[in-house]
Amino acid sequence: MARLRDLQPHQVGFFAFKPRAEKAPLMRTVAGVFAQCGWRSLAVPALRPALGREVQAYAPPAAMAVRASLLVSLGGDGTLLGAARLAAPLGKPVLGVNLGGLGFITALGPQGLDERLQGLLKGECRVEERRLVRAVLLRKGKIVATLDALNDLVLARAGAGRLAKIDATLDGRFLASFRADGLIFSSPTGSTAYALSVGGPVLDPRSPVLMLSLVAPHTLGHRPLVLRESAVLELSLPEGGLELAADGKNTVLLRAGDKVRLRRSPYHAGLVVQPEHDPWAVLREKLGWQGSVPAQGGRRA
Repeated sequence: MARLRDLQPHQVGFFAFKPRAEKAPLMRTVAGVFAQCGWRSLAVPALRPALGREVQAYAPPAAMAVRASLLVSLGGDGTLLGAARLAAPLGKPVLGVNLGGLGFITALGPQGLDERLQGLLKGECRVEERRLVRAVLLRKGKIVATLDALNDLVLARAGAGRLAKIDATLDGRFLASFRADGLIFSSPTGSTAYALSVGGPVLDPRSPVLMLSLVAPHTLGHRPLVLRESAVLELSLPEGGLELAADGKNTVLLRAGDKVRLRRSPYHAGLVVQPEHDPWAVLREKLGWQGSVPAQGGRRA
C-alpha cells in the first residue's frame, strides 16, 4: 500500500484537454479538497476558466508534470491517457477523476467525490503499474518518430478506400501479410478500448502480455493474437497513405517503404486506485454483465 500524503513535495498538477463548463463545480471540488489537505496546486492553461484562483499557478502540460509530485486528470479515460503519457517517463503517479462517460480506467467518479477523495489523500491507496506500448517509426533505416501509448497504437488508412497491406514479422520471423482496414497493437489496459470493438479478448490489465488485432481483415482466418510481453513486431508498409496514432493522439502520416517496430515501452504508468479496487468489478459494471454478486466467501447458485 502507498500513501499520497507521503509524496514530496505536496504539489498536485491538474490536467485536462478541453474541460466542459458544466463540470467546473466538480473540478473546483477536487481542487478544494487538495487545498484543505495542504497541497499546493498547478494546472494546465485549459483549466483556467474552470478553476480560476483555486490553483496557485498555471503551466504548459510538460512543465506542470515536471513540477508536480502527483498528476490528477479531470475528464474521461482519454484525459487520463494523456496524463499517463506525460507522467510515465517521469515516474509520477496519476489519479483519474471521471467527469466523462465510461470511465474504465479512472479511479473516482462524481458520486461521493469529496468524501472518497479525502479518504485517498488521508489514508492508503494502491498504485497499479500499467505497462505502456511503444512504436518506433523507421524511414530509410533512420528513426524519425517514437510514440508511447497506455491503451493502444493504431495503424489505419488516412482516408476511405482500399485495404491497407501490411507485412509483419514477429521476433525476426515472418508472421503474415495482412490486408485490412487497420491494425491495433494494445497493452493489457487497452484490451477494453478499440481492440474490444473489433472482437479482441478482455485481458487482466496487469497481465504480462501484448495484443495484436486487425480492423476488418480481408480473410476470416485472421484472429486477435495475444503475445508475450517481450515480443517485437515489425511492420513493413509497401504502400503509403496510412496513419499511426498513439491513444488516438499524436498522429503520424506514414509513407511507402516505412517500417514500424512495435513492442512494450520501457515506461509504466502508475495509476492511483483505492485499496479495494477490483478491475473485474469495474468490467462487470461498465460492460453490463448480468447476475447478482454472491456474498463474500459464498458461491453463485
